[in-house]
Amino acid sequence: MPTGNVTTTHQSGGLTESDVIPDRVHAKVGQAEEGIVNKAYYIRTLKQAKNVFGRGPLIDSLTQYFEEFDESLAQKPVPVICVRPDNDGTPTASTANLDNSLVPVRDDITAPGTANGHVNGTPTGDRVVKLKIVKGGAAETAVYRLSTDGGVSYGEPIETPASGSPISLDAGMTLDFTNDTGTDAFVEGDIWTVNIYGPSPTRASIETAVSSLIQEYRCYWIHVLGGVTRAFAVSINSILTDMQDNYNQPTFAILEGLSRAEAEVENGAAFADDAGYFQYIQDEYDPFQSERIAIVIGEGRYISGGIANAGGYAVVDASETIAEDWRNAATLLTAKLASGGPNVSAGYVREKRSLTFSEIRYWDQGYQDYMDTFHDMRLTVLKEYNDYDGIFIARDRIKSGVDSDFIEIPERRRADKMHRIVYQSSLPFLNQDTEIRAGAGGIEYLKASIDAQIAEEMEKPGRAEISSHKIVLDPDGDFALTGILKVSLAMYVAQRIKAIEWETTFARTS
Repeated sequence: MPTGNVTTTHQSGGLTESDVIPDRVHAKVGQAEEGIVNKAYYIRTLKQAKNVFGRGPLIDSLTQYFEEFDESLAQKPVPVICVRPDNDGTPTASTANLDNSLVPVRDDITAPGTANGHVNGTPTGDRVVKLKIVKGGAAETAVYRLSTDGGVSYGEPIETPASGSPISLDAGMTLDFTNDTGTDAFVEGDIWTVNIYGPSPTRASIETAVSSLIQEYRCYWIHVLGGVTRAFAVSINSILTDMQDNYNQPTFAILEGLSRAEAEVENGAAFADDAGYFQYIQDEYDPFQSERIAIVIGEGRYISGGIANAGGYAVVDASETIAEDWRNAATLLTAKLASGGPNVSAGYVREKRSLTFSEIRYWDQGYQDYMDTFHDMRLTVLKEYNDYDGIFIARDRIKSGVDSDFIEIPERRRADKMHRIVYQSSLPFLNQDTEIRAGAGGIEYLKASIDAQIAEEMEKPGRAEISSHKIVLDPDGDFALTGILKVSLAMYVAQRIKAIEWETTFARTS
């Protein structure tokens, strides 16, 4: 039954276990270049992820995810179940898709070389490739070094080939030169840049990938990479409903709000100012409600390798050379949830500071003014505090209605855990050959067994995730006739006046 808009205080705990705790494992669904489409991989390390998926946004998210665990707080990285959708979309127009002439870029006023560059091939992934001339001259004399990571690192010096001979770039693309026989064809310092954009998954293929997790019972929540529209969020919600109602797999999804560039594509035009973007976000997501979806609105400036490895906040704040790599905070949220138990909020300031974000995008351009509005809409937002260094999740909210019990993710996680315990404890009884009768040897015995299991896993002194619980099995007394076990559940949480209550049904497996 609804209890209205209630504020919950979450406690810290459960961060020091040595083994992987099942209810901290989640799934990520996102674009990658390698790996079997729609297959769930249990990823334990970043090295394993790169071996399976190669490159792509999924790898980028996993990189940040593993960096966000604070070893000084005994936070142990938790494995992730990863699924790669089919890259069935059409690549966007770029220099990688056209056989066109490129112009080298120089850092000084010296005239560039006279060679003409032509790009060919079918792109298989996204890259920023740079070819830097380190020795000038004609073809077969000039020497270049190649970078496939946008100039962060370069390979060994290689002699330029004969005119028209292709140079392998990466991701299925090649580059060849013409008009390159003169001594001024290549000039030392020339940098040829090729922006490669490969195919990405369509929303339909992402939905298929999420659906592939329907019977993946190791998954306790799902992070879907890439900005989502309201319509797409509705589709994901339908999949989650199917998971619970037909497969007894209660879970929730963490979705990324549209970035400004994505929102302008959906809008069909650029926004006149930052306020236009924030208003679009409000209009897009305000009508949507779900007790199983969190939508993250906010991007942070990602520091590769983490803040500590970059020298700390003071060094990062003063640096003018760190690249602007803005990322949605959904990955940060998933890491902070995985670092604590179901009762621990990702907004717990003392232990949940981001280890990879140095600032919030658009903070001074309006984000901080719209933050409370987004928060009241039950969107998950980022926050800075006056007396704490760093970037934090404000509160991990569920995009539910105003009369819902499920306001924040810890309520959802605890209810889902209790649901799973009841189902797993009931299943042997539902599938036994003999009839389950009322009385001490039947329903009452089953209830006592379930109560004991919930108390053991969720109500241990010092590690309690809920204060107490109540379950009612077969309240209508019709299980013997229908074979469907109806269950009423209630859990009591510290600092909440009323219980969180819901109902479900379990049936014999077919």
